[in-house]
Amino acid sequence: MKKKLKFITISSKGGVGKSAISMQVLAPYLYEKNKQKKIDYFEFDDENIDLLSYGDSNLTKREQVEIEEFIIVDKLIEVFSKKGACVVDVGGNRSASIILEAIETSGIGELIDMAVIPMLDGEQDAINAKKVYDKLKSANPNMNIVFALNRVINPKYLEYQFENFFGDIRGIFKNIFYLQSYIDHKDNYIAIENSDLIKFSRRFGITIYEIANSNRDFTTQIKNHDDINEAKLLMFKNYIYQNSKKYYQTTIKRCFDKFEEILND
Repeated sequence: MKKKLKFITISSKGGVGKSAISMQVLAPYLYEKNKQKKIDYFEFDDENIDLLSYGDSNLTKREQVEIEEFIIVDKLIEVFSKKGACVVDVGGNRSASIILEAIETSGIGELIDMAVIPMLDGEQDAINAKKVYDKLKSANPNMNIVFALNRVINPKYLEYQFENFFGDIRGIFKNIFYLQSYIDHKDNYIAIENSDLIKFSRRFGITIYEIANSNRDFTTQIKNHDDINEAKLLMFKNYIYQNSKKYYQTTIKRCFDKFEEILND
């Protein structure tokens, strides 16, 4: 029997999209790997409870975990020792510091199949991501680590937006800090394109993956509706549905392919 995968999303910086990436990309991937059966989802965060935004999602069994230093190692061991597949979504700042310390000193790093470090395009994001990367590699030198380049404006020009990750491809700023020069595998990253679909899916309480795979026929409903307000709502839902299918193919599925490539390397 294949091992059930354990993923963790962690960054020492707040506001980089950890929960969005965990729910929109990691959870759907593990759900598919788990033969479309619900996976465990743990949010370790004292400040925000983002899992409530996906209250109608059928991909996960969700649990919020308070950060308490005295018992955090016990709780992490309990979570990562479970038989089923799971995603651990760690809050930023204090939460991330406590979890990283626990992982580094306990041996839990050996149980993590993949760690995802989200980051935006700023220099401080890259510096913080390197610190997290170093901590995780200290805990387990062989750990699979993926950087999630979040809120991508245009995937065609990824290197220009994320020069703090890739380096100055123009060759102008010789002393610029860039993250790729410090990591083991240069292509271990995923690109998360910025989209209002993420915001709208949260309002619907489910993921883009679920919307894209819902197999809806809004066009027929629109044709058969006389009420203009109801028709407008159906047209908006159709817009979300059609664009979610595109987003799945251009962004989410490509992340799935990268996970497969790394895990099977």
